[in-house]
Amino acid sequence: MDEYEQQLIAALVSEPQSIREKLAPEDREQLDVLLDLVAEGGSEERLRGISRAVAAHLRAALPGDEGRAVSRRYTSSSLVRRPPHDVLLDRFAPGGTDLPGRGPEGARGSRGAPPGAVRWASARERLLAEPALTETDLTELFGVAADQPGLIRLRAAAGPEQLPAFQFDGEGRPRPLVLAINAMLGAAADPWGVADWWLGPNPWLDAVPATLLGTGLDDQLLAAASVVGEDD
Repeated sequence: MDEYEQQLIAALVSEPQSIREKLAPEDREQLDVLLDLVAEGGSEERLRGISRAVAAHLRAALPGDEGRAVSRRYTSSSLVRRPPHDVLLDRFAPGGTDLPGRGPEGARGSRGAPPGAVRWASARERLLAEPALTETDLTELFGVAADQPGLIRLRAAAGPEQLPAFQFDGEGRPRPLVLAINAMLGAAADPWGVADWWLGPNPWLDAVPATLLGTGLDDQLLAAASVVGEDD
């Protein structure tokens, strides 16, 4: 497995929902099958083989530009320095960090749930659990209309769209820096992935980007965002 494939594995365990949304339906199904094999466990040799299959599948299934953009986010990630099969086990095996619904019913989680439903739920739930505002909140609390096209908008299965709160200052106004970086990262096409960039650990910054807003580190945030979009 080369470094590029290790970076794709790191991206998969860090932002599984974002990665999954970039795949064609048939490729998502194949990924589910491979991750079910990870969940079954087995010998180290078997798990190494499965991890190579996962990496090869991601390499083939992710569009070229998308794959390179994703991998660049994890160039310096500590996950890349760990054995890929260990990384996948930590995330996707029963009891792993991305399987909150697994229990006595079996490896797929709640009885009757569709394949992959439990596995991928927590990534979105984590983002939706972050502080957020609705358009009604902005209007009623601040008298501000959320009509800027560059804002990240996340929709749960039910209820209104949520706008992650880090995008706004104390008066409910969109932060110009956030709008600029959202545009750089393509939030209109991939709101979940860009929200994950803001709200997840960033190895380049050694911090969660959203926590650095308003701290005088605008140039560092812009630089970190630009790294994602650099050409090889």
